Amino acid sequence: MSTPVAPEETHPADANEASEQPKRSRRMWITLVAMVIGLLFAVLILLRVVEPLYNLLFPFEVPVPDGVQEVDHVKPDKGEEYWVYRTTLSGEEVAKFYEKEGGTCRYLPRQTVFDDDGSPVPGSYGVAECAGEKSGGGVGVSWEVIIHAGYSEAEGPTVFRLYKYH
Repeated sequence: MSTPVAPEETHPADANEASEQPKRSRRMWITLVAMVIGLLFAVLILLRVVEPLYNLLFPFEVPVPDGVQEVDHVKPDKGEEYWVYRTTLSGEEVAKFYEKEGGTCRYLPRQTVFDDDGSPVPGSYGVAECAGEKSGGGVGVSWEVIIHAGYSEAEGPTVFRLYKYH
């Protein structure tokens, strides 16, 4: 006679563990998705804050052509800060530099002054007035340049005044 084989007993702990497995997996996925959404939100906030903060710590500088010599720098209590530069570049070259930097220039007609005998009087003359701006992250700087040429070699021969506006 054969002995009856008892059906395997299932323990209540094993049954609970089997039903908990899908719940744990679902909770893990929900947690993972929430973390990814949180990370994306943090990156979005960081991207919106980094540029203005960087611009406050390292403000935009007004462009200046290479090889210029600073003659004067004035930062008055009232009014705009400005610099006076001299350079061996022609006035037109300085204006073209500022156009390449995103500025717009208004070229001035050259007016020659004559003395009593009809000879041209040497001296400086206006070449151009240029203006432009740089901005990013809600912070920026604008500038204006007034360019004169015709100075002696010792003085320039090109001199320009650069105004910086905040």
